[in-house]
Amino acid sequence: MTKQYEIRVNPADFSVLTSAVFTIAREMGLNMERTARAPIYFSAHDFCTSLLSLDAEVIALAEYIPVLTGATPFAVNAVRKYFGDDVGEGDVFLVNDPYTLDGGNQLADWCIVYPIFYQNEQILWVANKAHQQDTGGGAPGGYNPHAIDIYAEGLRIPPLRIYKAGRERRSVVNLIMTNVRIPDVQHSDLLSLIGAARVAEKRVRAVMDNYGRDIFKVFLEDLLAYGEFLMRAEIEKIPDGTYHSEIHGDVPEAPVIVCDMTVEGDELTVDFTNSGPMSREYINSPIANTYSSVYQAILQSLGKRFDVRCGGCYRPIHIRTTPGTITHATFPATHGNCTNFVAKQIIEAVWAALAQVLPHETPGGWGSIPYWVFSGVDPRRGEGYGSPDFLSCASGAGAMWGVDGWSTNGPVICSGTLYYPEMEVCESLYPILWERWEWATDSAGPGRWRGGLGVHNEWVANGGTQPIFVHYAADPYDYYAAPAIEGGQTPPPNRKELFLAEGRHVSNQEVRDSKAFVLTSGARVVDFVQGGCGVGDPLTREVEEVWKDVRDGLVSLESAERDYGVVIDSENFSVKQKETEDIRLKMKTNR
Repeated sequence: MTKQYEIRVNPADFSVLTSAVFTIAREMGLNMERTARAPIYFSAHDFCTSLLSLDAEVIALAEYIPVLTGATPFAVNAVRKYFGDDVGEGDVFLVNDPYTLDGGNQLADWCIVYPIFYQNEQILWVANKAHQQDTGGGAPGGYNPHAIDIYAEGLRIPPLRIYKAGRERRSVVNLIMTNVRIPDVQHSDLLSLIGAARVAEKRVRAVMDNYGRDIFKVFLEDLLAYGEFLMRAEIEKIPDGTYHSEIHGDVPEAPVIVCDMTVEGDELTVDFTNSGPMSREYINSPIANTYSSVYQAILQSLGKRFDVRCGGCYRPIHIRTTPGTITHATFPATHGNCTNFVAKQIIEAVWAALAQVLPHETPGGWGSIPYWVFSGVDPRRGEGYGSPDFLSCASGAGAMWGVDGWSTNGPVICSGTLYYPEMEVCESLYPILWERWEWATDSAGPGRWRGGLGVHNEWVANGGTQPIFVHYAADPYDYYAAPAIEGGQTPPPNRKELFLAEGRHVSNQEVRDSKAFVLTSGARVVDFVQGGCGVGDPLTREVEEVWKDVRDGLVSLESAERDYGVVIDSENFSVKQKETEDIRLKMKTNR
C-alpha cells in the first residue's frame, strides 16, 4: 500500500513555492508568445517550457504542447552525458537529434537547455522546446515524406554549446542558421527561447533570495515525492493484471502498435516490445517520443485530477520497447512526423488497455489530422514562409463518460493547447485565401456521449506567380481511432483532396500516394477532418440531445436514424416518437 507522504517544508511554504515554480514555467511561455517572430510560436503556441532538477526530472511545466514536455528530460540528459561537469553559468546548449544520446524527439523540435546557478552552485535546468519553421533537409517546412533517412529530414544537432558564459558562439550559431531556409526569423525565435530561460533564472534567484538555498532544495525533493505519491495512489486502485491492446491501420502494411500494460501494486509497466517493425514512412518513433507519449496518456487519464504534474509522477511508470520497432526507432530511420503519428497511436494504445479496467475514467480516441505543411515565398513581401496548416489540425476530441467530446480540439498530442490562428492573420502571413472552416457534419463517432467534431477546411492558393509547396503530413496508414468505449463508435476517416488550377481533381488516394505537390495560384485544398470516438451505446443517447445535434448541423437526419435510432420529420423537424421507439427496439434486438 502506498504510504501517505508528509512534506518536510512548511505546508504554507510548499504551497507558495509550488505556485511559484509553475508560474515561472508559464511566464517563460508568455515571454515567448510576446517575443517570437514565427506564427508557429506566437499564434499556434507549438512549444513547451519546463524547469528540471539536476537529475533531469521535470519540476514544473506550462500547459503548452504536452507531447513535447515528456521529451525534455532526454534533452537535458543528453547535455549532461556529453558535457559532464563542463557546464557554466550563462551557458546555453541546443539539441534536436533523436539518435545522439537519445536527445531529441523530432528534428523539427529544437530544445535549448539552460543551467540555472545560484551563488555559484547549479540548482536547476531550464528546457524550452519549440517547433521550427524549417530544419533544412530535402523539403521546406521540416516535413519530408519522401525522405529515405534522417539526413534527408533536416539538420541534426547533437548536444551543442551555442553560448559560453553568456556570450554567443557566433560561428556555431551561423553554421546552424546557414542550414535553414528562414534564418533571420529562426535566429530571432532562438533568442526568444533563450530570453525566456533568462527570465526563469531571474525568478528562481528571487525566490531563493526569499526562502534560502536549503529550504528551496528540500522543496524540490518534496515536490517530486508528492507527484510520485499521487501517481502511486492512482495506480494502486487498478486491479493487478496485464491489459492488452493493439492499434491497427486500414492497410496491410501498417505496423501494429501493441501495448501490454501490467499493474503490480503501485507500479505500472507499459510494454511495447511486440509492436511492428519500423516503417518506410516518416512516422517511426524515437525513444524520447515514445516515453513522452506514454507519460501524456497516463497523466490525461489516471492523472487528470492531479493538482501537481511533475517528473515524480513518472517514477512508478516503466516503459519497455524493442529497438528497431516502430515504437523505438533506430538510426538512421526517418521519423519527422512521429510526434503526430505514431505518438497518437501510442497514446491511444495506452488508453485502449486502460479502458478495459477503467472505462469511465479513460478518454475515447481522438480524431486524426490530415494536414499539409506548406511553404514558399510570399510575393507581397519577398520573404520565405513555412508552417503546418494548423487550421486542418482541428480534429475532434474523444468523449469521456458523462460528457461529449470537444469539437475542433485536436490533435491529441496537444490536448486542447494548440491555438488555431485567426484566418485573417493567416491570410496576412501566407499567400492563401480561406473559403471555409466549419464543423463537418457527421464527422464525430456516435455514442451515448458523442465525440467532438472535426472541420471542413478549404483554402485557395493566391501566390500569383509564386508557387506554394505542400507536403503530406497526414497519417499514411489510416490507423483506426481508439478506444471507442462501452459501445461507442469510431468516427469516419479523414479525406483530403486537391483541385489543381488547371482543373484536375486529385483524389484522397492519389494525394496519399504522391505526398508532395506544387500548387499554382487558383489551386484549391479541401480537407474533411476526423472527429473523436463516441463513448457508450448511441441508442441510449437522450433523444432531445440527438435532435439538438441535428438542429445545429452536427448530425444529419440520416445519421440520427442510422446511428442513434432517432427519426426526425424532415418537414416540420419534430421527433417521431413512436417510430423512434420502434426502430431503437429493433436495432437493439438485431444486435
